[in-house]
Amino acid sequence: MENLKPILYYAAEGSSGEFEVCVKKAEKDGKNWLDEKDEKGRNALFHSAMTDNIKNFQFIIKRAAIRPDTIIQILDKTNATVLHWATQYASAKVVKEIISMFLNDRPGKIILAKDNDSVTPLHIAATKSNIKVLKLFIDNLTVGDNVYQIAQDKKSRSPLHYAACKVNIEAIRLMIDSDIAQPDSPVLGFPIDQRDRNGIIPLMCAVGVNLPQALPVIKLLAKKKPVSKTRQNKDGMTVLHIAVAARNLNAVQLLVEELDCSVDLVDNEQRTPLHYAAEHAYPEIVQYLLNHGARNSTRDKLGVTPAHYAAQFSADCLRIILTESRISEVKDNEGRSCLMWAVCAGNIDVIHYLIQREDAPDRRAVDKYGYTALHLAAMVGNEKVCKILINQGWNISERDNQSITALHLAAGRGHTDVLRCLVTSGANMSDRDSLDRTPVFWACLGGQSHTLHCMIKELSFEWRTSGGSETKPIIDALGRTPLHAAAYAGFSACINVMLNIEQEDNFLKSPLVGWRDQDGKTALHEACIAGKIDCVLSLLKGGSAINAIDYDEKTPLDCAIQFKHKMISDHLKSLDALTFMELRDTAAREIQRFYRKYKSRKSKFTCI
Repeated sequence: MENLKPILYYAAEGSSGEFEVCVKKAEKDGKNWLDEKDEKGRNALFHSAMTDNIKNFQFIIKRAAIRPDTIIQILDKTNATVLHWATQYASAKVVKEIISMFLNDRPGKIILAKDNDSVTPLHIAATKSNIKVLKLFIDNLTVGDNVYQIAQDKKSRSPLHYAACKVNIEAIRLMIDSDIAQPDSPVLGFPIDQRDRNGIIPLMCAVGVNLPQALPVIKLLAKKKPVSKTRQNKDGMTVLHIAVAARNLNAVQLLVEELDCSVDLVDNEQRTPLHYAAEHAYPEIVQYLLNHGARNSTRDKLGVTPAHYAAQFSADCLRIILTESRISEVKDNEGRSCLMWAVCAGNIDVIHYLIQREDAPDRRAVDKYGYTALHLAAMVGNEKVCKILINQGWNISERDNQSITALHLAAGRGHTDVLRCLVTSGANMSDRDSLDRTPVFWACLGGQSHTLHCMIKELSFEWRTSGGSETKPIIDALGRTPLHAAAYAGFSACINVMLNIEQEDNFLKSPLVGWRDQDGKTALHEACIAGKIDCVLSLLKGGSAINAIDYDEKTPLDCAIQFKHKMISDHLKSLDALTFMELRDTAAREIQRFYRKYKSRKSKFTCI
């Protein structure tokens, strides 16, 4: 309090005499003491209200001649009224005083006044364990106040939601049980299963609170309106899903055993509470749900079982599911096993658990893409998992449906450490996929310039054929070099790596920038087709022929114009690039000029 201005301090903590002296001194000094505010925009009236200093509060009301129409307009920076703050601090005397000011008007106006988040004092009162203020509010509300329509915050949550979030059973009973407000009564009108904007009802708020005092609230709300148990939020989650996600085992037990909630309810993704328990790694809830009829055979929209989620996050949960379900293997819609899910998640404990079982996973098992567990480990870049799988007998040369090896995937994702691990373990650096592309191509296609440099300079991956005067760059099935691949994918950094290595090597018969694929296209053609201006700039700087003609009679400028890459075409034109037609016309003019000059000279020679 010592940091507050004196007028605010005395309004809150001073006696009526001290505060009066302070006010009179301020007035004598010509200061408007009611304009003194703290960092939240609260003046002396707020501070006296927050400490329930009724005498100072009444003094301010009288001294400043504050009327009902005035007090409701006195707001802090969040547009909260004095009643908001008096309610927040359970200042019952001040609350009663404020309401008394409105007795000849309508107390509901200030009780239902909204701050920036549309929160009313009624919302705040519903969260307080002492329900004295809440009862006072309800006693002074009438049917004409339209409480249900007005008392909703920006998320469309009612005071009943707020009370449920705080598991305030006395407040809930007061709002739904008393003679003042029967369930769905015209006075308050809050439906027990009222949905907010996310489809959340008060019962869902209560089950999300993992405290003992939540249980009687859950029981009260569920029994008042049994259909609440099956209500779903916008994601399709029921109260049982939410209780599981909150790791509220006591609530789960109450919902299943006493309130008869089905363990097979599904959300919008067709996931059951068992999916949630496995995903959140709650073994005690997994065990409980399985004991009460939950099944691992239930699959979500992707064909994923609870066991798959357990494989991602918890060896204990997976052990329970496999044991209770009496299964050893299960696959999702993509043909991926629990081991593959554990590999993708990098869950070492689960991997060790699965490969050490008597019915250990098949080392040759693949998903629908032909990926083995090692392919997936390389793809996600987990070197430790790769080493485990290699040591356990996974084949590093295994190919997927497109003849892609783990080495290709690691190169394309830029996992340099995994590359080193695979190469050290004997992976073939020249393995080619179905389009004859080596891992070097994949690094270029993935834009992995650092990995590309390490592959060639440190690990000695081939980027050209070796030996003799006919040294050429490696090519794929379309006659394209890694430079073409980098240009096609739009990665100028990889282009620069390749050109720098070529310059250092100085062994190629013809430069990389001049190499043509089976359609006669250079890397510059590819960059212009792809619309990658940075690649165009790098290739031109590296000496690419600006007017090279492919077998379809197109120059790079033709390609840029055809695919409507104006920035590139404008840049090429600024460097005097030509289309094929312009080149042909220029060539024709030059030939004619040369022929006329030749004919003129021949005529002069004949005359002599």
